[in-house]
Amino acid sequence: SEVRKIDSAPRCPGIEVIGRRLNKDLLIKMILKSIAMSRDNSGDDCNNTNTKNCTGSENNNNDNDASATAHTTQAPSSNNTVPAFPVLQRFGLADLDLSKEEDNNRFKRLMGELIAKQQQHSGKRNAIEFIQPSQNVSTTAIAVRSHKSHKAFKTYHQMNPYLGDVVATLDDDKKVGAQRLSDYLAKEHPNEFVEAAKSSGVAVCGVLDKTEGAALFTDAGLKDEQWNTIMRHLRHKFDSKIAVSLKQVKSKCRDSEDIREQIRKTKRPRGSYKKEEK
Repeated sequence: SEVRKIDSAPRCPGIEVIGRRLNKDLLIKMILKSIAMSRDNSGDDCNNTNTKNCTGSENNNNDNDASATAHTTQAPSSNNTVPAFPVLQRFGLADLDLSKEEDNNRFKRLMGELIAKQQQHSGKRNAIEFIQPSQNVSTTAIAVRSHKSHKAFKTYHQMNPYLGDVVATLDDDKKVGAQRLSDYLAKEHPNEFVEAAKSSGVAVCGVLDKTEGAALFTDAGLKDEQWNTIMRHLRHKFDSKIAVSLKQVKSKCRDSEDIREQIRKTKRPRGSYKKEEK
C-alpha cells in the first residue's frame, strides 16, 4: 500500500523509518503464515494424535521432520537468545549509540514525545508509568525540575506541586508517603530539615552540640544533677534527643573562648533569631 507523505517534517527524527519497518514486519508475518498454511495443505498425514511418525523415530523422511515442526511444540533452541531491547529492536532503535550526541538527542526527543502522549491520555502532569523489563511490573516515576532559585521553585511549585506526586507515589496512603520522605530528610539532611520546619512555623528543636551545651552549662552555673534533670524534662516534652552527652559538654568547657562567643549569641533581643548572613 502507498504511504502518504507528510508535508511537515516529523517531530521525531527518523520516525518515517519506523513506519517502513512496521510495514516490513507485517509483510514478513504474512509470508510466514502463507508458508505454514501451505505445509498444512500439503497432504501431510501427521496429526497431534500420532506424533510417533512425525518425529522421524521410525523413518528418516525429511518431509515428516518438517511436518513435525508444525504440529508439535518443542523447546526453543539455546542459540535463539532474546534481545535485550526487543521493542527498540523492532522499531530499529536498539542500535542507537547514546554516547553520540546526535543519537542521544534523538532518543531523548522520542522519549519526550512518548511521555507527553501518555500524560495527554492520563491527565497527570508529572507521573510517568512504565513497565520494568527485568520484573515485568508497572512502575511509576515522577518528573522533577531543577530551579535556579528558591523563588523560582516556589513560583513553579505553586502551579505544579510535583513534590505532592512524589509523596503520593511512595505509598497509597499519603500520610505514610509523607512519613517516609520526612524520615529520609531528617536522617540525611537534619540541619536543613529543622531549618525548613522552623521557617514553616513548625516547632521543631535541634540537638545542642558540644559548644552550645557547654555554653548553657556554664552560663546557668549548672551542676551535673541539675543538667541531667533539665535534659530529662526536655526529652519528655519534645520526645527526642536534646543535647550531646554531659561528658562531651564538660570536655568542651575547657575552651572558654568558644563558650563566651556562644553565650554572646544567645543574648540577642527576643525575635531576632534569624539565620546569620554568611
